Amino acid sequence: MTSPTWYLYNAVISFYGMTGIQEGKYCMVPHDDFTPHGYLDNPYHAWKLNPSGVLRSLPPLGMGWHVPNLGSYVNNQFQYTSHLTIGLKIYDMVLVTPEDFRRYKCTITSHLHTKNRFEYSCHVPMFHLTLTARYFLVSEHALGCVLNLATSADLPLPVTCYLIHAHTHNPATSRLWEHGLYALENRQVGCGMLGLASEGDVFIHGARAAGDTPITWGGMAYVVSLEDVSAWARGVAVPTPNITQRQQDTGWQVRTLALPCTLTLAERSSSCVLNAVLARGVSQDSAYKHWEDGLEEIALAEAGHREDDEAFWQNAPQLSGDWPAHWKRGFVYDLETLRMTIRPPAGIIPTPWDGMQIQAPRTVLAEAAMDTLFLSYADPALAAEVILGHFESSPRPNLPCMREDGSYNMVADDGQICGTAPEWGYPLWCCDQLFRHTGDLNWLRRLYSLAVAYIRWWLDARRDAEGWMVYACSWESGQDVSSRFGPQQTGGTIIEHVRPVDLQASMALSATILARWATLLTNAAMTGDAQIPEGEVAGEQEVYSYAQDAAEWQRIADEFTVKTRQMWQDGWFRDYDSVTGEWSTERDPMHLAPIFCGAAGWGQIEQLRPVLAQTRQEARFVAPFGWPPIVMTMIGAASAAGMPVEAAEMAYRFIDSSYRSTDARTLDEYGNIPGVTREYRRTITSGKWGAIDYVNAGIEGYGWGALSVDLIARYVLGLRAEEAGHLTVQPVLPQQLRRAGASYRIGPLPWGKYVLHVECRVVDEKRYALRLLCQAPVGEEGQDEGLAVSQQKMVEQHCEWEATWGESRTIRLADLTL
Repeated sequence: MTSPTWYLYNAVISFYGMTGIQEGKYCMVPHDDFTPHGYLDNPYHAWKLNPSGVLRSLPPLGMGWHVPNLGSYVNNQFQYTSHLTIGLKIYDMVLVTPEDFRRYKCTITSHLHTKNRFEYSCHVPMFHLTLTARYFLVSEHALGCVLNLATSADLPLPVTCYLIHAHTHNPATSRLWEHGLYALENRQVGCGMLGLASEGDVFIHGARAAGDTPITWGGMAYVVSLEDVSAWARGVAVPTPNITQRQQDTGWQVRTLALPCTLTLAERSSSCVLNAVLARGVSQDSAYKHWEDGLEEIALAEAGHREDDEAFWQNAPQLSGDWPAHWKRGFVYDLETLRMTIRPPAGIIPTPWDGMQIQAPRTVLAEAAMDTLFLSYADPALAAEVILGHFESSPRPNLPCMREDGSYNMVADDGQICGTAPEWGYPLWCCDQLFRHTGDLNWLRRLYSLAVAYIRWWLDARRDAEGWMVYACSWESGQDVSSRFGPQQTGGTIIEHVRPVDLQASMALSATILARWATLLTNAAMTGDAQIPEGEVAGEQEVYSYAQDAAEWQRIADEFTVKTRQMWQDGWFRDYDSVTGEWSTERDPMHLAPIFCGAAGWGQIEQLRPVLAQTRQEARFVAPFGWPPIVMTMIGAASAAGMPVEAAEMAYRFIDSSYRSTDARTLDEYGNIPGVTREYRRTITSGKWGAIDYVNAGIEGYGWGALSVDLIARYVLGLRAEEAGHLTVQPVLPQQLRRAGASYRIGPLPWGKYVLHVECRVVDEKRYALRLLCQAPVGEEGQDEGLAVSQQKMVEQHCEWEATWGESRTIRLADLTL
């Protein structure tokens, strides 16, 4: 261990004690009893230019491709699924299907659950056998699995291991001259081949022993399902499917190949390692090459994935202490999902970009802004690069929703090319929060002109004749086909007659932020604090321009604050129909946006306090905790109204239901898997009295579902950046967590040039004790900017205090590290 790292190691030990370090909480990849379901990232996957597919787990021990994606997107026109999975036979015991593993009381969990590596751990109690299967991509067309079999039995244990390829082909989408599937085996090499006849893809799977344990390959089973493999392994004669065989109800062609290899584990802690690969190709030749290359490169590929995971988690926060176990794991699922939504450069996008979701990536401003805000708690540099790249790579100032090839995918019914409005996810607010963390004026200078162009576009293109802001269609609002906009055929139906109150409020907020940015850039241009690109000069004209902008944006903020307050009717903020001249009778959670945006008057806020105090869904709204931007609005409104306890209680409800669902051990009733963040929360009834609860729903692998990361930091622990280097702390633990003596920790937490470790301890029902460790690089002028903070020599200091819940304190971090 190098001296700088040891310096940091000792600092964290002194703050948290040895337990947290021994549990691997701060400087290593998380290891826990994660759910045995999830995804692997496929960085090659894009929706238009290269629909390479997503990698999703398959019970009980599988992982594989869904091409082009999973689910109902474009009417479920998938092409195929191709999974590698594992089965066992020990004497007469056969373990292939999920039911087999349950019958013999095997436990299956996952101790390693990152975007790069997914590991099953299965214990077979009858024979003291532990199987681990660690999956990762070796290349775009080769999925690797390192399989380890170990026993603590006192006698040698003969084992048959089945390497299984489970495949579903959809003939309706192939676009090729083909009619069915064939299978071939090569027992000398240890592989099996599944191909399409007479034209189509080919898949090869097989393995090699990594050590000197002798293995013997048996005859391959070619059947339809895992259940057929299980029966075949027990000696049942199972018919081989004919080449054109299809399922009657779907027309899909389902096939399963099982390759048996036998080996013997010596007694007392003996183990055997197999390197397995499932490869795909457009021909037998190409598939076989991908398979051979995959076996040769498997160790190098895994080392690269491990290095990438370690680099991320050295600097990313984790929860420790007395947080609920599903919160600790849920926090990890959220951050890993965010990592997967960040796509490598593709098409017309030259920088890493936020794909919004992993299934069919596209650029959408609301999701990109929210995703990067949440990601900034772990990797602020990448988050800043991604959101800036989103603005810089857009061909139009309104940042239309777009695929990587430059095609637009949100065109209104009258042909208008649409992008997300300033109220959905509050993109400028998200950018401002990121800037408050980093204080990077050069980044702000690059972003500013593009953000100005975005808001000016809305002022020029989306104002009605009387100066009120409108949407072209409900897609533009993000609230697709909401009834608050009246009758609509599609989300593209023109709704320019409706004046939405949340849109007026968001313009006030956005203009206020731009005014603040312009003022900061004025001062920076005068003092030379902002870096000026080579060839440019910051002179009086630039200072004058920023100063003019600041005044103009403040005028616009005042104008829309007035407009917003004029929409207060009969004790509620209401939308207005300019054609009928009527105020809406609907009450929608987004009508609380004026409070979040700072556009509501004091008297209006006072009248809405009872609404914000009602945290149960049935009290006022339909599923207010469903969609993350709505949750952001409601909880942010409660906080802005000076109701931190209510904000924390609402945050608890969202976080707890989300993490309980994400950390579940079984698939839901629709076949959806836990272990990955999803699009929204749907309501269910639970318990004897039919209480309203929430579970995850919508698209699997959706970035903004990781809202809990922000809620924990901002509203539960109360950590907020006022400006660079200044931290306000206002903890408000929800009642369910206020157990006297309980300790709740988070760290390491990147915060500008600092790294924070925070511990909040419950003194009693009314008071908390907080300890803050702040670390900063020593001699920052001489530091290597390429080094991660955790690799640099750090100086640290801490402070601690007691206070009542909701009482805040603002700290200048530099004062702690001098």
